[in-house]
Amino acid sequence: MASSSEELPLGLMVPPVEHGTEIPPEPPDVGARALSVAARLLCGASIFFFLAFVFAYFYLRSLNQDHMWRPAHVKPDQALGAVFIVCVVLSVLATILAGRQMKAGSRSWLGPAIAGVVLGLVAIALQCIEYTVQKFGPTDGAYASVFCAWTGFYMVAMLGTLYWLETQVATELRARRVPAHRTPEQSEGGDISEPDKLIAPGFDAAVFYWGFLGGIGVLTYVVLYLL
Repeated sequence: MASSSEELPLGLMVPPVEHGTEIPPEPPDVGARALSVAARLLCGASIFFFLAFVFAYFYLRSLNQDHMWRPAHVKPDQALGAVFIVCVVLSVLATILAGRQMKAGSRSWLGPAIAGVVLGLVAIALQCIEYTVQKFGPTDGAYASVFCAWTGFYMVAMLGTLYWLETQVATELRARRVPAHRTPEQSEGGDISEPDKLIAPGFDAAVFYWGFLGGIGVLTYVVLYLL
């Protein structure tokens, strides 16, 4: 038998708040927990997304229909690919170092964080350069189509994550110039109490996902360039 709350429309399950009632700001630990969980959920979603390209690679390679899996002229640039993955790995290491410095209370964590973002952008630029110099396109066989699609979507994921990291760096720079309200009494109706306390967990979540994405990048390099 359904409970009385289950019989109500969805919008009426939460009791209404009387007009004029002041809702207290949300404590920062709630947002910190949400950021941590969200980063891990995003990793799970990314696994399923990029797993499709791994499956496509090995499935089409095993079929090799009409011997068109990888024609002789389809050769990715090994030098650009190697420099690309080196930049990705160095970027991940720099952001991990920044995260550890932040947890240790050091204010110098911005240096490696900015370096990590710059290295990531350099990696994206190298991938774009490779598209312009390679002698094949997505229609030149199964390998070429997997290569272009996989690296293209990976580059989009990189760009989004680097933007996430950059916003954390920019937020920290702003907080150092103009700190946010320290207490709920000073929040002046803000939605979150002490919002500056969310900078550390926000950066930690971004670094966690960036490290995961770096691992996906290593897998991408091994499969597409070395196998």
